[in-house]
Amino acid sequence: MKSLAILALSAIATAAMAAGQTGPTTLSISGSSTQIASVNGGYLKNTANSKTYANQNVSSNKGGADIEGTSKQTTILTNAHVSNEAKSAGDVAVQNLASNVGDVTVEQSKHFWVKGKSEQEVHVTNASLTNEANSSSGCYGSDCKDTAIAYQNAASNMGDITISGTSSQFVSITDGNTNVSNKALGRNTVAVQNMSSNYGKVDISGSSSQSTYIAGGATVANLATGANAVAYQNIASNDSCDPPPAVCVGPTCGLLAAR
Repeated sequence: MKSLAILALSAIATAAMAAGQTGPTTLSISGSSTQIASVNGGYLKNTANSKTYANQNVSSNKGGADIEGTSKQTTILTNAHVSNEAKSAGDVAVQNLASNVGDVTVEQSKHFWVKGKSEQEVHVTNASLTNEANSSSGCYGSDCKDTAIAYQNAASNMGDITISGTSSQFVSITDGNTNVSNKALGRNTVAVQNMSSNYGKVDISGSSSQSTYIAGGATVANLATGANAVAYQNIASNDSCDPPPAVCVGPTCGLLAAR
């Protein structure tokens, strides 16, 4: 079943190459990098529609990350509404919070006094965090395979992951009014939700700590629902499979508009 998710995203990657787009680049951190995003009582909304692909990055690295120094990524949502939507046509929808997506390496530095260390934290309190693809209509035919697909990453690494340094991943979801959801919904669908997890080709020889705390009546849901469905929910887990493509990086995010 995992092949469905991989093949769907592979089709997008192939389209990018056919259009002459360049592949993912790698962000190299050999010093100290701190990324903090706090939404308190506010709204953060990212919507694509039409031929779509919606990518929302919050205190995240996308396209590959090589960490030999210290990388700290923190996202705090309090009394907030954060959403990412694609809806129909080519769909997709990728939402990243305090995450690394692409070719991710956390390693000991060549310089013995520098330690490769990655710290990822997401705190969601009395807030809603939603990611939705849809595909209830549009995008028929051999090119898009009637897709939907929805990736939601919180304090997670997705792609080709190597950890020989220290990796710490923590997600806290609390309060009865808190709703975290990832939805694909129609036609071929997929829906992959990662909470303090590593998803893809995972190689860990260093120290890895993963924790997810859900309390106070908070709801966490991952739904495929439609025709061919498929839904992967990883909570403080390592899901080792063929690494999913990063989908697109920078200017290549407009590739679906060419269809």
